[in-house]
Amino acid sequence: MRRSLRKGVLAAAVFLPALGSAAAQDQQGQDQRGQEHQRIEGVWDVSVTVVSCSTGAPTSTIPHIAFLMFADGGTMTEISEGSNRSAGVGTWRHLSGSTYTNREVYYGYSAFGPGTANGTTVITREIELGKNANEYTSYATSDFYDTNGNLTNTVCATATATRFE
Repeated sequence: MRRSLRKGVLAAAVFLPALGSAAAQDQQGQDQRGQEHQRIEGVWDVSVTVVSCSTGAPTSTIPHIAFLMFADGGTMTEISEGSNRSAGVGTWRHLSGSTYTNREVYYGYSAFGPGTANGTTVITREIELGKNANEYTSYATSDFYDTNGNLTNTVCATATATRFE
């Protein structure tokens, strides 16, 4: 009986630490996978401030709002508050660390209604995720083109965003 008890204690002394170590490694792996998935993918509630391209000073006191959705695989969609434009579609890519870039395009419409297109706008953003990956800041350049493809205006903006969950 004592011999069986000793074998049981010995087996527990050998296997329990190994089980604990395996569980800790599994938890660490889950934590790392969770951090990997907390990248730019997801839906973001964005507040945009138009700024001077040369000085960075705000040129408008009225922030614009939008929702941006970054999908796995490098595509994105934007829905903005403006009624004189279409939804935006584009691509994104990871540059390094917590820095991303994206480009999107949308149709702009004249004041005469959504049936009258006046060109396209191409937005290029550089995005920096916050430490917890639930907020970001960005700097963007918007190039406005007429229906013939001629560049007519360039506007710059900064933005802050929070992850929508």
